[in-house]
Amino acid sequence: MAEEQNLRWLLYGQKESKFPYRLYIEETPGTFLSLNVQEKWPGPGKKIFCQFLGNCGASDLPCEEPLEICSIVKQKRYGKRLIIILDRKTRKRCWFIFLKKEYKTRPGEFYHQVFWITQSSERIRRPGAYVPRVKEGTFCEIIIDKREHYPYKFGYATIKRENLPVGDYALMKDDKIIAIAERKTLDDFLGKIGMYDTFKATLNELTTYKFKALIFESPYSDFLNPKKIKPYSANYIAEILSDIAVRFPEIQIIFCDNRKFAQEWLYRWFLRINAEE
Repeated sequence: MAEEQNLRWLLYGQKESKFPYRLYIEETPGTFLSLNVQEKWPGPGKKIFCQFLGNCGASDLPCEEPLEICSIVKQKRYGKRLIIILDRKTRKRCWFIFLKKEYKTRPGEFYHQVFWITQSSERIRRPGAYVPRVKEGTFCEIIIDKREHYPYKFGYATIKRENLPVGDYALMKDDKIIAIAERKTLDDFLGKIGMYDTFKATLNELTTYKFKALIFESPYSDFLNPKKIKPYSANYIAEILSDIAVRFPEIQIIFCDNRKFAQEWLYRWFLRINAEE
């Protein structure tokens, strides 16, 4: 059986003052993403603007030896973001943001902007570090289950009321549900414990969607407060919550202080997914 070939990260020097380096990122065996870059690696608190050159094959690589060659441990795309983890001790984690912009003087024609960001850049959070933001006026399509008696209110959204197959709130894009959330008050959750197997079946159905969340309208401390969780003990509730987290690691479990913050978190979550997908 042939050994699996590691994907490669290749950095070459070139005689160009604005972009003195060319970076090749192997996305699939023999196929590389090509970028002109300004530095070998972004410094602390700094993002690097890159020139997007498209994709190329192994035969298009320069003949000379690269300045850097490294195996890629992991790479994954999340919407406009490409995450890279390299097989080395330092300078190993980074990501690239791919933006598509319309020419101001040529309507209907677009160009790419690419920014290279590292873990240290994000940690410092100095002014100018790239943090994607949802623009005001960004609309999304949200479905609220008809069984929600007092539904959340969302600002920039088209709202529909339908019978959802699972969950209470869903985000639609291109006529398809791409994110879904189950909302629970503390009392709702305590009522579900008596039918825990049924609740687990609901959570299992949530996992069939790309993005999924279980949102509680109470802080975690309330779930361990003996006065608020009668007739159950704090130890029992803690065991149930940890069981959910272990059985369904792909579901985001969010504890909010109250209904207002739960609504805000869900709205921002939907907006961010809508912008990235």
